[in-house]
Amino acid sequence: MNRFEKSMSWDLSADQGRDHQPSDSGPGADSDHPGQSGDAGHFQSNWDSSGHHHLAPLGDSAWGQVRSKRSYFLPVHYTPGYQYPLIVWLHSDGFNENQVTQVMPHISLRNYVAVGVRGNRAADSIGHRFDWHDSPAGIGNAHDAVVDAADEASDRYSTNPTRIILAGYGAGGSMALRIAMRDPRRFAAAVSVGGRMPQGAIRNPNQLRRRRMPMLWQWSSDNPDYTADGLKTDCQSAMAVGARVEIRQYPGEDEMDTVVLSDLDRWIMRQVVSGTGQDDDRWESTATAYSAN
Repeated sequence: MNRFEKSMSWDLSADQGRDHQPSDSGPGADSDHPGQSGDAGHFQSNWDSSGHHHLAPLGDSAWGQVRSKRSYFLPVHYTPGYQYPLIVWLHSDGFNENQVTQVMPHISLRNYVAVGVRGNRAADSIGHRFDWHDSPAGIGNAHDAVVDAADEASDRYSTNPTRIILAGYGAGGSMALRIAMRDPRRFAAAVSVGGRMPQGAIRNPNQLRRRRMPMLWQWSSDNPDYTADGLKTDCQSAMAVGARVEIRQYPGEDEMDTVVLSDLDRWIMRQVVSGTGQDDDRWESTATAYSAN
């Protein structure tokens, strides 16, 4: 199911994030309410008269001008003095690094700095769409790209080095789990939205057992990859490394809707930011198809 528009790129100078002047409103704990225009990475954040939020691209938005291997998202009213959690987003197969700018507004407009990383294998002849190849060389390239993106995001923007979350959708979710297990001390948590637990990816079981990596697996009930046997196999792999896994199931055939993404935000705030491990009923919401937003 095609949940995303064609990706586009926007220019962002290396000094734009550092020199950004924050508004009077500091970072909130996810109060995504209408406010003044703010910097949202490659976007100008605007609210219309009816209270709807729009992200307008800055500069040329031609589909054929994808130039970067990573794309950034800054929260509304970005405040350099605050250390934001950093989400490193790995797109689904057939898309590219700019998927992060379409996903993040539905996760939170205020809580995170995010960076999208391009897949390690081209999926078309002109270099607009990419997949995640799980060969040893491909995994190594993906790992290096994720580490470089996280380091560059930390250099350019104010982020908390102990709160780096690796997340992805579909094959990007599987790759997120794989890379997090390769480098468990670098990441605070790993999230897979509709992606299987990678098999044969465990090279350092003792280190992983000591780390007990927090993981969130989000699945739609009608996803053909979500089967009883597959779930059993994935859970056995997670138990072998002592991962702290939370599995959430949603109705429908695709995980990419607003409830899934808001749950992702709640889980990060609970497990990584606050460390309470408890849900808060005030965040409850009803499902809305992602494509309708």
